[in-house]
Amino acid sequence: MGALVIGLAFRLIRLGSLSLNNMEGALALQALTVARGDKALFGGHSAYAGLTGLSFSLFSSSNFLARFWPALVGALLVCLPLLFRDMIGHRPAALAAIVLAISPEMVGLSRIVGSPMMAMVFLLSALGFWLGSKPILAGMSLSLGLMSGPGFWVGVVMIGLSLALVEWLAGGQDLFSQVTDKWHKTHWTSFGLAFALTLLVVGTGFFLAPAGLSGVFAGLVDFILGFGQSRTASAGLIPFALLAYGAGAVIFGLWGGIRGMLIKCKLDQFLFIWAGLGLVFLLVYPASNPADLIWVTLPLWVLSARVTAYAWRKPESFKLVAAIGAVLVVVVFAFMLLAARTLVSPNLPQAQQINYLIALVGGVVLVVAVIFLINYGWTEEVARASLLLGLAVVFSAGMVSVSVNSTGIGPETPYTLWYPDEAVLIPEWLVVTIDRTLVWNARGTEPVSIAVAGLDTPGLRWAMRNYEPLDFVPYVPPQTQPGVVLTPLGVIPEISHGYQGQSLVWARSVPWRGLAPDQYLTWLITREVPTIPQEVILWVRTDLMPGGQTE
Repeated sequence: MGALVIGLAFRLIRLGSLSLNNMEGALALQALTVARGDKALFGGHSAYAGLTGLSFSLFSSSNFLARFWPALVGALLVCLPLLFRDMIGHRPAALAAIVLAISPEMVGLSRIVGSPMMAMVFLLSALGFWLGSKPILAGMSLSLGLMSGPGFWVGVVMIGLSLALVEWLAGGQDLFSQVTDKWHKTHWTSFGLAFALTLLVVGTGFFLAPAGLSGVFAGLVDFILGFGQSRTASAGLIPFALLAYGAGAVIFGLWGGIRGMLIKCKLDQFLFIWAGLGLVFLLVYPASNPADLIWVTLPLWVLSARVTAYAWRKPESFKLVAAIGAVLVVVVFAFMLLAARTLVSPNLPQAQQINYLIALVGGVVLVVAVIFLINYGWTEEVARASLLLGLAVVFSAGMVSVSVNSTGIGPETPYTLWYPDEAVLIPEWLVVTIDRTLVWNARGTEPVSIAVAGLDTPGLRWAMRNYEPLDFVPYVPPQTQPGVVLTPLGVIPEISHGYQGQSLVWARSVPWRGLAPDQYLTWLITREVPTIPQEVILWVRTDLMPGGQTE
């Protein structure tokens, strides 16, 4: 319960503070179409469109509600280890739940509309409920997963290939063979009915958009078409993002995976193969994005929890020594982080860089020396407890920090690697300026019309969804006189002689493919990165300006 509360807090705090980008806006507009009762054809994310469309129809179309269902489902991710606790162990399940509640990639992708988070949670929930002989919940989960985009099929391929390989290597069918025998005809009937009813109800947006059923298998189509498209993100960004967001999962997961191979534990072998095959698949699948890495980090986190539960032993004696050793490990890592932040500072003279490099290496040597001294002076059990406890504090603090500063929870604008081609939209000044113009002319007999010329993106449509009358047009005809005109930077409409224009930054994008290695390092440590502003020009008809009204 505590892990679930933490997970909800990390996923719901300031959930609506950031505007939806173009990818998110396209899906949110589908849900808004459902809420308004218009004819809608869903894409691969039918579950999101149906659930969010119902929320919009009952409440309002806000950024918070647009992200609510992905965030809520992402918070339920912390319950997944409990469904498999008989397989992975009760203590490892509890540890995994806590880690999944604060892990930055799990938190960040729960707060993004269209990420593979919903697909992963529903697919694994269906598997967990199937193992627990709960056919109704399994059918509902599988149906929702099927309607959660191409990420569902990415997971199916990864898990299916991993099961086939572990069966070939070590007889992995014993992992699930005992479950099928428990299912009787009534179980399969309940499973089928739950699957079909969920498909019908959610797929039609709770009957608000019956045509939405056309998108049930759109995720499969998108997944297959992904093999033929050109790569949208550089393959090198995928392993870089894995280290940037899941370094703890990689370090401890490798430890747990190697241990599982040595002791021939079938579950650990399956998880290790899942992570390895998953990473290889993402590197060769052209349509993959760094966001799909959650399919890789999840088995690594479970392996980490299992090996930590195995290695951790509370010392019978010298507990104070173990605590002091853990504190020393934390302090040394804190100074190493300060040295790393100073090292990437652009104002640091080149002559001093070598000093901070020596400080980083010296920190590693000091940690090793502290652990060896404790091992030599006391016992191996005390030394291991000091190291594991210290590393647990360091990695937990690091995950919390990254989760806060890279997901919109903190006040800074986050620039993340999940979808490298997506710009961060900043429409606040644009909306404020339009709102002020409307307030100035609130007493007019006719509403102020708004025309958007040459700028038709889902993110902009979503940001301006509440304005009426609003038209998106290729250009503004000379015979029209809309009150407000929005154009790209450098485009001057033919009617501009009767308008006043102001350029505004409404989006910023990161040129990930063009960054130098030192800029990647700076972002890795400080989350600061150069951005390219995207500007628009807001034109307001002169007679609608305060000065024009006075005249």
